[in-house]
Amino acid sequence: MPRNADRAFRAEANLRSQVPKPDSLETGLDISGVRHSSVLPLPEAFRYKLERYARLRGRAPKSMDALLKSSRGFEPGVQLLCQGERAGQVFIVKQGWTFTSCSQPNGTRQIHNVQIPGDVAGLQNLLMPFTLCDLTAITRVEACEIGADCLAEAAATDPELAHFLLWLLACEIAVAGERLIGVGRRTAIERTAHFILELAARLKLAGLETENAFACPMTQHLFGDSLGLTSVHVNRMMRELRTAGLVHHQCGWLRVLDRERLARMAMFDSAYLDYPALAG
Repeated sequence: MPRNADRAFRAEANLRSQVPKPDSLETGLDISGVRHSSVLPLPEAFRYKLERYARLRGRAPKSMDALLKSSRGFEPGVQLLCQGERAGQVFIVKQGWTFTSCSQPNGTRQIHNVQIPGDVAGLQNLLMPFTLCDLTAITRVEACEIGADCLAEAAATDPELAHFLLWLLACEIAVAGERLIGVGRRTAIERTAHFILELAARLKLAGLETENAFACPMTQHLFGDSLGLTSVHVNRMMRELRTAGLVHHQCGWLRVLDRERLARMAMFDSAYLDYPALAG
C-alpha cells in the first residue's frame, strides 16, 4: 500500500481549508499533579480533553506531558500509519484532521473513524504487534508522536494514565458501535444526518464548533467511505438535507440549520459522546 493516496484525493484534499486552530481554552481547572515542564506543551485541544477527564475523574495522569518529545507535520493524503506494518507509534492530533481505515483486496475502503484536533490515533498499537488500519491525513496535519512502548511503560507506573488510555479506548468503541448501528439499521439519509451531528458534537466537546457551523474538510468520497455509501449517494443525501432546510455544506464548511429536526430524523442521542462520570 503506497504512503500517498492517489493524485485525485491529494488534489481534492489540498483544496479544502485547513481546520482552524482552536482559540485558547480557559477552563479554570487546575489539573492537579500534571507537570508542565515538558519539551513540548500539551496540544490545546488535547489539554481540553484531559481537563474534561480530570473533571469527571477527580484526578489526572501525572506523566502525560513528559511523553511529548516530538511533533511532526504531514501533508494531505500522507499515511501516518500503514495497515499491516509493525506497530510502533501513537499520535496526538494537534492540528488538522485524519482518518483510520482498512482497505480490501478489491480496492474498496472502509473508514472506521475520523480524528479531529485533540484525538489520539493508534491506541490499538499498545496491544497489537502490527498496525490494524491505515491512518491518513485529510488536511495538513501536525501531530505529537509517542512511541507505543514508551506510552505502555509510562502507563505501567502511572495507574491514572492507564485509566485515561482505557477511557479513550472506551470512547472509540462507543463511536464504532454507533457506526455499526448506522450501517446496519439506519437509512442513508439517517446515517448521513447522524454522522454530521456526531462530528458537530465531537467538535463542540473539543471547543472547535462555533454557532452550529464548523470547518469540515471531508470530501463526499470520504463521507461515503465512512457511511458505506457511494459519493453520488452522499451528494444526493446532502442535497435532500439542504432542501429540507436542515444542513448546508459548501466550500469546506458545514452548517447545521435546524439541529432539533435533524436530531429527530437521525434518532441522534449524544449520550455515547458525553462521557458519563467515571468510576473511582
